[in-house]
Amino acid sequence: MIKLKNDRLEVEIDNMGAQLTHVIGNESGYDYIWNGDAWKKHAPILFPAIGKSNNDEYVVDGKTYRMPQHGFARDFDWQKVNQAENRVMLELKSNAKTKEMFPFDFTLQVEYKLDQNQLLIGYRVINNDHRMMPYALGSHPAFNLPIDDDGVFEDYRLTFEPKQKQIKRLGVGPIPFRDGTEAPYPSIQASELALNHEMFDDGLIILNAKKLENVTLHSNQTAHEVKLNIKQFPYLTLWAMEHETQPFICIEPFAGLPDQASDQPTDWNNKKGNNLLEAGESHTFEYGIEFK
Repeated sequence: MIKLKNDRLEVEIDNMGAQLTHVIGNESGYDYIWNGDAWKKHAPILFPAIGKSNNDEYVVDGKTYRMPQHGFARDFDWQKVNQAENRVMLELKSNAKTKEMFPFDFTLQVEYKLDQNQLLIGYRVINNDHRMMPYALGSHPAFNLPIDDDGVFEDYRLTFEPKQKQIKRLGVGPIPFRDGTEAPYPSIQASELALNHEMFDDGLIILNAKKLENVTLHSNQTAHEVKLNIKQFPYLTLWAMEHETQPFICIEPFAGLPDQASDQPTDWNNKKGNNLLEAGESHTFEYGIEFK
């Protein structure tokens, strides 16, 4: 485990998958990140796929490849590039196993950096290949809810900024695939979404976040809150376990999307939401999580 700290927060990151596993407030001693048994992950990095592929396959440049759900980045040990007391950079490079699933030479880097009560998470995707590389990138952090045992799950809400007249949801069905629709999400009123477990029984909630900058998880039952700056990510996904009452919620910035349901594998060069990275070029993404 890799440990970072400053005078406000202590953070732990697992080399396996470069996954954030703990964010603990120094004053409260409270861990904001889910570590329960019902879902064994904490905050996996999703790359080069988000969600489940049709038939667990996809097509690129006319060839079909197998792809596990959410890609493979979470299943490899990442190498440390550099580290200081309040930051660390890790990277995953293509290898023989990744090329069986994703036929590209690439480097994926993540940097975790503490700045007062905020954790900044930055990604860099580098195409080391000789051809254009399609990919998706997502972050899947799970936050304990209620926060510090203040209130119950249903006491909490999400507030989206800047305020929007409406926020659109991308249709899901059958779970976990998209159905190709997009429509205003009526549960969001005045840029606020009241939370309950039943709202997740129909699967993940994918929001068009192209006009959003921040989303805040909060309740009038607590002084705690979690605020994500997501303005570099075009989609935001919310997830909790279907037909369960587990005390956590995932708030996930996505640069990419799950497959639209089909009986045929999806061509990644034409997939909605995918990023297309030219040979020799790189893309960067960053978001911040502020813990109070």
